Amino acid sequence: MNSGENESNQDGWDEYLRRACELTSSGNLDKWENDYKREIARDLEKAREELFAGTDKWVSLVDRGLKSNLIYFTIRLNFREWMTSSQDDAREALRAIWTKDSLPVAQRIRDFCERFPRKVIGGGTGTRLNLASVLLMGVDVERFPPFRITVFKKACMRTGYDPPERGADEATLYGHFLGFLDQLIQESGAKGVELHRQLDAQGVVWQLQNHLPKLGVQPVEPKSLNALADELLLTPEFLEEISSLLDDKRQVIFQGPPGTGKTYLAQELAKFLADSESGERITPVQFHPSYSYEDFVRGFRPTLRKGQAGFKLQDGPLLRAAGKARDEPGSKHFLIIDEINRGNLSKLFGELYFLLEYRDEPIHMQYQEDDEEDFSLPENLYIIGTMNTADRSIALVDLALRRRFHFVEFHPDSEPVKGLLGRWLERQGLQETIGIVKVIEKANDLLQDDKHAAIGPSYFMKEDLDRKMVERIWKHSVIPYIEERLFGDEDFIKEFDFKKLCSDVAPELLTKTVEEQTDDEAQTVTSGVKDATDQP
Repeated sequence: MNSGENESNQDGWDEYLRRACELTSSGNLDKWENDYKREIARDLEKAREELFAGTDKWVSLVDRGLKSNLIYFTIRLNFREWMTSSQDDAREALRAIWTKDSLPVAQRIRDFCERFPRKVIGGGTGTRLNLASVLLMGVDVERFPPFRITVFKKACMRTGYDPPERGADEATLYGHFLGFLDQLIQESGAKGVELHRQLDAQGVVWQLQNHLPKLGVQPVEPKSLNALADELLLTPEFLEEISSLLDDKRQVIFQGPPGTGKTYLAQELAKFLADSESGERITPVQFHPSYSYEDFVRGFRPTLRKGQAGFKLQDGPLLRAAGKARDEPGSKHFLIIDEINRGNLSKLFGELYFLLEYRDEPIHMQYQEDDEEDFSLPENLYIIGTMNTADRSIALVDLALRRRFHFVEFHPDSEPVKGLLGRWLERQGLQETIGIVKVIEKANDLLQDDKHAAIGPSYFMKEDLDRKMVERIWKHSVIPYIEERLFGDEDFIKEFDFKKLCSDVAPELLTKTVEEQTDDEAQTVTSGVKDATDQP
């Protein structure tokens, strides 16, 4: 390791220890971390005593001890089912890890894992060690605190501590973790931070998992939300509300008629919140009826290897976005799903529907490698979906999705979309086309019985917009949309004739400027000359 790397690692440790000092000085470490773990340990100690006493009370005591945030929900359920259905096997496995012989902790873990079938909880080494480490709390919680692989990896990234070797078994991995805690205790002592036992050090690691940047990533000053709001011609309060909704559920859906700026705002707000102007922390995807779970999550794809055709398991946008977020836990990442209602959502999300609500509970995926840990959604991955309410497929959006997302309405008759086009045209200096605002409002009044058919402002937000372009957009974009929406009602469709609407509310759009009259006269003269030359 060169001197630059040593300095970087020391900087990581120094910052980590500074935060640890703040935490321990607050006097809250026991209250926030240690007290509830000691209570869990007491239940597991009782279970251990009942097990060696030969009673059946240990089953319920173990289950009670596993009811906490220390262990994933699905692991507890699967382990409980195994304990009740294979009680003799479970008893032998627990005897191995809880033995009263003075065996090293590594031997306890290996003996337990030999007797505990992998298929019971699935996942990889980290998943099995998570369970084993919580059970070890029943031996001595002060020396053997709980382990979670994602939390430990974050600590390694933040301090520069060597990460565990790939392929390490459960016992080796836990030994590496205890080594980290020992170094944390030693270095904190040199800084005047008193961490008495491994449980104290583990509490610090658990508390600091989301409060430090990854080593080598320099913090940057946050951009101004007011500046973004001004750029987008929206109110800061509106953007703050969306940000708060994202912090709450991690998932929102922008819904409204077409042309209301849903997708554009999703992209710009994601760039701002992720501090990612280039978009490297943003993964876009568009749903459509033929899009599948294999496309979105993971599936087999045709491949050619050494001239032989075959199939390869490949991650879709969801897993790629989750992977990027997991690699950069100190930053927000976004998955933007355009037209989310056009896909078959139950099939697209599959078993991952569960994770939208329970992010810290890993589940076994439909396509999962044998040695791969169960999948969970990172807390720093946010999802923004857009939904076109004029699309009749919106009726197929099930309640399960609606319960897992916050919904934000974008409608031309309500702020902040109402008035957006007028503000934009004024900023661009396109006052000669400002009449289109009244035309749209008149058309939307006619559509008031079908709220979701309203016309949005985005059709006309063109930097080179003039009155000719306004009429062209109305004829070739707006009218086809109206005709599709009002199919079969020809008389009503005639009410949306551009010249008719302009005559009612914006006649200035029909009055030609001097330049336009000159252009028309020149075109007439040119046409006349051409006609004359064409005469025989």
